[in-house]
Amino acid sequence: MKYQDTMEQADQKLQKALGFLKQYRLPASPINYSVVYEYVADSNADLNRELDSDIKSGRTIDSFLMESLFQRHLLVADDNQGALVKDINAVVDATTRHASKAQKDTSNYITMLDEGLLLLDKSDIQTSQQVIERLLKVTSSMKSAQKVLVNALKQAQKRTAALQQQINEVEESRKLDQLTGLFDRSVMNATVDMWLENDITKIAAIAINLDHFKQFNDNYGVTVGNVILSKVAQKVKSYVSDSGLPIRTGGEEFLVLIPETSKQAAKEVAEKVRLGVEKLQFVNAKSKEKLPKITVSLGVTEFNDKLGLDGTIQRANSALRMAKATGRNRVFVD
Repeated sequence: MKYQDTMEQADQKLQKALGFLKQYRLPASPINYSVVYEYVADSNADLNRELDSDIKSGRTIDSFLMESLFQRHLLVADDNQGALVKDINAVVDATTRHASKAQKDTSNYITMLDEGLLLLDKSDIQTSQQVIERLLKVTSSMKSAQKVLVNALKQAQKRTAALQQQINEVEESRKLDQLTGLFDRSVMNATVDMWLENDITKIAAIAINLDHFKQFNDNYGVTVGNVILSKVAQKVKSYVSDSGLPIRTGGEEFLVLIPETSKQAAKEVAEKVRLGVEKLQFVNAKSKEKLPKITVSLGVTEFNDKLGLDGTIQRANSALRMAKATGRNRVFVD
């Protein structure tokens, strides 16, 4: 069993988990509770390290964050990944089997060559001819065996290439938010590190948040809300995917990072995003009811080397809050 706590220890962890949920106003859903219990149990170093960093940086601790932590640190491999591992093992087993047989055949062949060479005798032509004939047969058999091995290795190579492609796809899918298709924070961190290593320090940041989205979810349900969220995310992506990096950072929160771009240019991009989202029209697929317009508020800033990425994101969020405070459905530049 993973946990072997006494009743007293389990109760202490339960109280800590419930206290954490209450502190951050998180609903006690199975995913939220699983992540928080693992955190207070201090049994998953990677999860604790990431969540501690999020808390320290002032990131919003919400159900979206809990779900992303759950997927990265607690979720067991799905059926597709299990099948992938099974296929990899099959290729390895087959290759090992052929290689083992080839090694045995080669060893036997060398032994027979050695024995045959010792039997060769110029004074005994008949025996020498018999030895040579035997060696020719063995060589022919060895040649056939080598052809089988080469073909098997070619097939294994093809299958390995296909499996590598599948592995790459699995790895890529882990970098994307499953609902919106936008990148996650791990890709954001790695990309910004790469930009900085290449002396790209002029990076514009655009924080985006859907207006009154909680109220929309309350009125029309989370399922409809998720569809809207996905559509808005794709609209955001359509304006920036060629030049920038669109990231989902929270429930209805997005961030766009654009390298080699000034605040003024980023403001123009943000305005295009705002207008594009405002023009979207949604209809309830079941009731055919026309849904109210969705708008977004946006905050724009530039990367600040002294503040780092987390500080820059906080500044973009501050600008976003100003856009909200001054009427929503607008762009505010810090």
